[in-house]
Amino acid sequence: MSIIGEEIAIIDSRDPTKTGRKGEVVFETSNTLELDTGTKTIRVEKAGTVFQVSKSKRVLDGNELVGRLEDRLRLKRA
Repeated sequence: MSIIGEEIAIIDSRDPTKTGRKGEVVFETSNTLELDTGTKTIRVEKAGTVFQVSKSKRVLDGNELVGRLEDRLRLKRA
């Protein structure tokens, strides 16, 4: 599942300065997401963070997103 291009909100984070931030996911690495907040781009660690996808209101546990997208897709098929 790719969330690049999705508008998301950070509803909980180990880093309290990130909680409440919103933006569009513009880049993803194994351990981080980059969000365009409209004024700047911020990097958020996946582990220890809970996200909410704005359109669907789906809540995502960042711990489940850790790893490369290709590897996560491969695990789902197995």
